[in-house]
Amino acid sequence: MQTQKTGAIRSQQVWRFDPAYTTVEFSVRNLWYTVRGRFRKLEGSIVIDETDISGSSVLAKIDARSIDTGNKRRDVHLQAADFLDADKFPDIEFRSTRVARGKDRDSLELEGSLTIKGQSKTVALAVNEMDRSRSPRGEEFVYYSATTELDRYDLGIKYGRGIIGRKVKVTINVQATA
Repeated sequence: MQTQKTGAIRSQQVWRFDPAYTTVEFSVRNLWYTVRGRFRKLEGSIVIDETDISGSSVLAKIDARSIDTGNKRRDVHLQAADFLDADKFPDIEFRSTRVARGKDRDSLELEGSLTIKGQSKTVALAVNEMDRSRSPRGEEFVYYSATTELDRYDLGIKYGRGIIGRKVKVTINVQATA
């Protein structure tokens, strides 16, 4: 796709998350151990502007009902109003507001609005460009890995104070195709 920006031609390409190879994983400490989990259903897109990285963007939607910690009873509770309130707010959404080069050539700084339970918070992600490759059939793929730490209280999830940790570590691995 070619777009115009202040007289210069920009080259933007849209990449779609491959849900079979894209993961959103999290961990949070509680009083006795660390709970680890992931979300099984998500979709998203990345617009990459090769000439001006600040013209790039990311949009991701995660199905809150797809949370999986390996414990069905805990997963049901995490979907309930105490945590994600997935019946009322089925989608967790991230929409980027800023993309910039990071400290080295393979890193990016990504900021955006994360919406959980109808509450939005600006979050920063440290992103590493992992690879770009082609399949034997000619399909082109990009791979990114991103990390962040969220304060769940800032997103209105305050259940279990003093027992469940406040900080949630998140790791996102994306494989996307053009």
